[in-house]
Amino acid sequence: MGPGNPAQRTSKTAPKTDQTRNWHQLVYYDGGIGTGNLNDLDKNRQGATGAGLEENVIEAYNFVVLNYQPGDEILCFGFSRGAYTARAVAGLIADVGVLKPLEMQFFYDVYRRYREFGLSVEAKRGKSFRDSGAWAALKEQGVFIDGVEPPEASRSIKVVGVWDTVGSLGLPDIFGHDNGDWRKQYEFHNVKLSKHVDHAYHALALDEKRRAFRPTLWYIDPKYNTNSELKQVWFPGVHINCGGGNNDAFPNLDTDMENISIATFTWMLQCIAPHVDLDQKGFNDYLKQYSTWLDNLRYRCTIIHPDILSKVINKIEDKLDATERDTLVRMGAKPHPHPNLYFGWGVGPIIDSYTLEYKNFNAPAYTRLPGNEEMETDGKWNPITGPPTQPTGFLTNEYIHPLVQHRREALKPALWSQAMNGWERKLSVEKDGSARYWWSKGSLRLPEWCILPNTEAEINYERTWYNAALEMARDVSKVKTTDAVEAAGGKDFLARLDAEIKYQPDLKPPRGNTWKL
Repeated sequence: MGPGNPAQRTSKTAPKTDQTRNWHQLVYYDGGIGTGNLNDLDKNRQGATGAGLEENVIEAYNFVVLNYQPGDEILCFGFSRGAYTARAVAGLIADVGVLKPLEMQFFYDVYRRYREFGLSVEAKRGKSFRDSGAWAALKEQGVFIDGVEPPEASRSIKVVGVWDTVGSLGLPDIFGHDNGDWRKQYEFHNVKLSKHVDHAYHALALDEKRRAFRPTLWYIDPKYNTNSELKQVWFPGVHINCGGGNNDAFPNLDTDMENISIATFTWMLQCIAPHVDLDQKGFNDYLKQYSTWLDNLRYRCTIIHPDILSKVINKIEDKLDATERDTLVRMGAKPHPHPNLYFGWGVGPIIDSYTLEYKNFNAPAYTRLPGNEEMETDGKWNPITGPPTQPTGFLTNEYIHPLVQHRREALKPALWSQAMNGWERKLSVEKDGSARYWWSKGSLRLPEWCILPNTEAEINYERTWYNAALEMARDVSKVKTTDAVEAAGGKDFLARLDAEIKYQPDLKPPRGNTWKL
């Protein structure tokens, strides 16, 4: 299907336009765990256990060291275990700072002590690596040129943006056996939200049920971190819907064809837009390209579909070959249509990833818990916010994306996000006259994410994708599920939300959204 959202984001980066200094926006892309020139056994091993993560972290850190100049801004992005990698890289930079290239000859000493400290009681109690005896030993060893530590400013991370972080590194729980103790060796990676990270954005999948893919949410401890902006938003869909790059879309064309992943992608673009220059023309071209691609699939498809004869014709996989063609097309038949391909905003089918393969491993389904997720510490899972009688005070800053409600209005109940069963959605008017929707279940209460209006100066990436999806739906008159659903009174979904939500007048959201928790 193509690259996932992190790779897409790198292609939408524009050269920095700040004329007050000479900027270059450099991009480093790592294919991630379980990718590259690996045999199937190694791909499965790395994908299942997280093997190879340390190498990816070290390679990314080395790139930063070789290219860093004082005053540079660092942004990290990733999906799935790549999200865990991005957070680990950000944590390493925040804990150590950026070494000088010459100091990298001692990096393995630095990293060994960093790893040992990360598993220590001191670290678990909140002590900083640079305040530890391990750091003092590095100074005594002469690692730092002229005894000068990496400057405090080099510990700063401008943005960390991730899609559905999976942190189950090591052997997953299978056949009913808890392998948490075996996974503790990976806990030295600092994937927490450091005060040195200015902006953190996390898109999460509501419908993922594989226990080995439990999400690793961020949290803020307000005792130690009053600097970071944190936004974590729940979207409908399973893991691959959230991060994109679904190669399973081609055989039967029965997926949503990346529709939801574009929604999470445009959400991320909107969040980071104040902090990095984005290529708006490139983004518009991307949407046009997607629309053309989907249109060709619907009316003029030549993609291979599995049958006995096709397996004989396409025996050898060669990544440099053009996309394999349908058996009938190879025999001279005309391209074929797929009239039931979904168009519209996030209303396509979500394919359950909790397949028989996972059930056979005796791994019970895991229903995700917005507002009540857990974190793995010392090999055990505990609520991030703590039990009601002993709250931790940690803040997760979670939101429910309006796509969840849109699917409720446009689709049958069987297609709704089951993780939201029992939740109620109500419009709440605040004292200042502003209004927004909130979702509640028992004592839990989460705000709905607001898709802000366009302004004269800049577009809203989420709204632009919504309008493009709406236009595609209008072009296909036979599609039953359009965005102008009866429940919306004949108006399109965002137009109705705009009429119901009262935005604070003349207030530009300082951190990506108007609303406070």
